[in-house]
Amino acid sequence: MELEKEQAVVNLVKEAFEDAEADVQRARRVRIKIAPNRVFPLVAFLKANGFNHFVTITAVDWIKDGEIELIYHLWSYTRKVHVMVKTRIPRDGGKMPTLKPLFNQAETYERDVHEFFGVYFEGNEKLDRDFILEDWDGPPPMRKDFDTRRFAAEFYGQEDIESDLLKLKIQPYKGKLMQ
Repeated sequence: MELEKEQAVVNLVKEAFEDAEADVQRARRVRIKIAPNRVFPLVAFLKANGFNHFVTITAVDWIKDGEIELIYHLWSYTRKVHVMVKTRIPRDGGKMPTLKPLFNQAETYERDVHEFFGVYFEGNEKLDRDFILEDWDGPPPMRKDFDTRRFAAEFYGQEDIESDLLKLKIQPYKGKLMQ
């Protein structure tokens, strides 16, 4: 039977977390959807069952739904399976507990998601900014309501953001390539 190891992970999760939606996406890929308050126990369970490589945290702004979706990526070297743990929190005032007690490197990924999407991770003491100016009071820049053109106009003091530089047309290269 194909996808046996992936289905074994799905079954393992469903036995321990009846409230989780788990399915096989394709070879080496499993997706799990769970409530925000169940993410920490689920990730702890996965770590105890061989998913000991915390890859990253990504986020998606579902502006029409008023939610931010967090996707935690874990890998098991023994099972050779990648797991995506998905959850959704409110877009405004959304909070999640930090995963730093489980994976120290979660601190950095949580800081990035906090800075670019505005998600607060309770227990993470290092949610300071790395990229955005300290006095920035606009929306987080990866949210769909962030206006890049307005920001550029305000930040760079440019009245006409449709400058000649932005209208530059790239022409095909007509020179000789080095051999």
